[in-house]
Amino acid sequence: MATITVMGHCPADTDSTCSPIAYAWFLKEIKALDAEAVVSGKLNKEAEFVLQKFGVKAPQNIASVSEGDKLVLIDTNNPEELVKGWESAEIIEIVDHHKLYGIKTSNIPTVTVRPYGCVATVLWELMAEAHDKTPKDIAGLLLSCILSDTLKFTSPTTTEIDKKSAEELAQIAGVDIESLSSEMFAAKSNLDGMSAHDILLTDAKDFNFGDKLFKIGVLETTNPDASLSKRTELEAEMKNIISGESLAGMFFFVVNILTSESTLVTVQPSDLEIAEEAFGATRQENGLLILPGIVSRKKQIVPSIEKVVAL
Repeated sequence: MATITVMGHCPADTDSTCSPIAYAWFLKEIKALDAEAVVSGKLNKEAEFVLQKFGVKAPQNIASVSEGDKLVLIDTNNPEELVKGWESAEIIEIVDHHKLYGIKTSNIPTVTVRPYGCVATVLWELMAEAHDKTPKDIAGLLLSCILSDTLKFTSPTTTEIDKKSAEELAQIAGVDIESLSSEMFAAKSNLDGMSAHDILLTDAKDFNFGDKLFKIGVLETTNPDASLSKRTELEAEMKNIISGESLAGMFFFVVNILTSESTLVTVQPSDLEIAEEAFGATRQENGLLILPGIVSRKKQIVPSIEKVVAL
């Protein structure tokens, strides 16, 4: 393994797959450090598309890290999302755009956390000295991360800095933002060959609310019916996941990118009650919650659920 391992959260989404690649390039080519980007777990279809689109090789996939490994964490500071063995490794840097989760380190890392819609925007600022040296493929990866995380600037997490950075990166990469977004969202929405387990966990994160562990999954798609038509299989697998991982509960949000609304699937009455209170919504006759304007797990979903669970 390289001297410095650059990686995001587990499982990785487009941002936490491609942003580490870009930052590892910066550390290696500009800062002359021995750095390598890695992932842990299966890549999602959008990330695979982006890598193929810009001709970039997928990062090495690792199962764990060990004592003596030096880590740069990108897009997370949440212990629940880190690779196995992280406690014994040396975390030398954290670059993130999420709230602080109280990660404990044995050393003093460099920490950069900024309230932007995407960690790639934070990285683009940190990489200022390399803006005139950034190759098209690296610019394309960073641009794709911003478009993915902000849902092409429609997420409430989006800032003007995200938009400005995206425009700069699009110019370097030589791509059209509208066309790239359409291609990415088509790849994101493709469920071919995916099991119910895959669909639920492709973008799922664990959260400790007090002494209770919840899993919150999100599926961002332009075709929500493709997943909701599999509701029976999804609910059966959710029950298996809750039982197998000893979760207090699980929420699965199907985010319609085109209409900026979510449909929430739950399997426990207590979870549905939590969601109704959290979002001020009333369940449909079919037991689903329709949540207009709710698209961001970071800014809308997690804070709302946490507030209710903590009561």
